[in-house]
Amino acid sequence: MNKFALGLVVGSAAGFVFSLFKDENGNRVGKPLKREYDGFKHDTTDFTHSIQSVKNSSNKLNDSLPTAQRAVSDIGDEVNHYQTRSNKILKNMKKQSDQLNQHLGNDTKKN
Repeated sequence: MNKFALGLVVGSAAGFVFSLFKDENGNRVGKPLKREYDGFKHDTTDFTHSIQSVKNSSNKLNDSLPTAQRAVSDIGDEVNHYQTRSNKILKNMKKQSDQLNQHLGNDTKKN
């Protein structure tokens, strides 16, 4: 572990010194690396914000899920209630229709 730390320090120092040298055009060698590093840092920040946004959306969904389940349950209850009432009304209408048909049938036989 001690050799690793020493290697890390020596490597970092060598990289820093190397980045200070200039190429044949007079530009520092480390300048493109800085742009790459800044881009990487920006991408990392965007990624972190995206992860936080996904977590927030997930929490909102989990919070609203019980409300949605309750609404679906209430709608199902209303449909069942409506269906029960409709069936009673339809049976009553059929009964009255049958009675009317019988009454009309009896009246036509008398004439």
